[in-house]
Amino acid sequence: MRKNVLWKRPRILLLVVIAAVIFMTFQFFSLEALFHTQTRAVQRTYLHDRDQGQENTIDDDILLDVDAKNKPDGKQRLPNIPLGVHTDDAHLYEGVHIGQDKMFRCIKSKKLIPLAWVNDDYCDCDDFTDEPGTPACPNGRFYCSEQLPNQKAKSLPSSRVNDGICDCCDGSDEWAGKALPEALRHTGKNIVLQAPCGNHCSDIAKLSKENEQIRKMGLRLKKNYVQAAQNIRDKEKYGPNGVFYKLSQKCFLYKASPYEYNICPFHSVKQEHFPTERWFLGRKAVWKQKSHGQFLLEMLEGDAGNCPQGKSRQSIILFLCGINDRVINLREDEKCEYVIKFATPAAC
Repeated sequence: MRKNVLWKRPRILLLVVIAAVIFMTFQFFSLEALFHTQTRAVQRTYLHDRDQGQENTIDDDILLDVDAKNKPDGKQRLPNIPLGVHTDDAHLYEGVHIGQDKMFRCIKSKKLIPLAWVNDDYCDCDDFTDEPGTPACPNGRFYCSEQLPNQKAKSLPSSRVNDGICDCCDGSDEWAGKALPEALRHTGKNIVLQAPCGNHCSDIAKLSKENEQIRKMGLRLKKNYVQAAQNIRDKEKYGPNGVFYKLSQKCFLYKASPYEYNICPFHSVKQEHFPTERWFLGRKAVWKQKSHGQFLLEMLEGDAGNCPQGKSRQSIILFLCGINDRVINLREDEKCEYVIKFATPAAC
């Protein structure tokens, strides 16, 4: 009898130890979960208080309930798509029900977070997919709310959201509408659209449609340019199949007060201002690029008079698709360096 009691005593002690270990493990993970929840709550409270004191406050109505308007192609967009999400990916942001909670499943990492944390200006997903409409995640991607028909979807790195520059034709990337400080605003000949942005999508779509019509007409006219170079030697001197040879047989006059320019592609570019002397802006033709629809012809070895450090004047002729041969404009980007935009069916 005593043997049985002695044998049972170690067994009882072992069971007590195992129960204690299980209890302590449960308590540890419970505290860990509580700590994580409290930490996240503190972070969100801090972000809320911080944003309340800034002009650039995030508006949930802007971030979560935009795009209930028509696309340029007339198709109705789905409502309640988070800002920065392409319509093709809208289903990924509908949320999943876990018990009574509605959660968002990070697209790549599959991590679950509350759906309300999407576009809250705090990066919760390891794959950066919970912040499509804010610059919170370093490698996020923002899709413009309005997309142009028959064109590749316009997107940009999320770091360029609310940077003061209008990248989207509808201005949706600058939803805060906050202008850059005067010292950082872009000025000069190259116009950059800056916040607050307007919606220019319909104008761009119309222009794109017109350009496509011009391209189709230009392609038909281009056959005459290829035909004109059929029997010449050294066709490559004049671009693919000698298509620009026909232009080399002409000169084109362009007036920009107080100067007058005589542009003879592949031969010379001259500037005249009566009664002062004439300047050559280039006399030697060299292709800078002549592929993939980009045709840039450099005219080198112009006159050096009045140029800095005695360098020669030079011009670049940028050939663009058009239905007739004409100089669109000529500008001097830097001292003694000129850019000429030239429309021609040869470039279509």
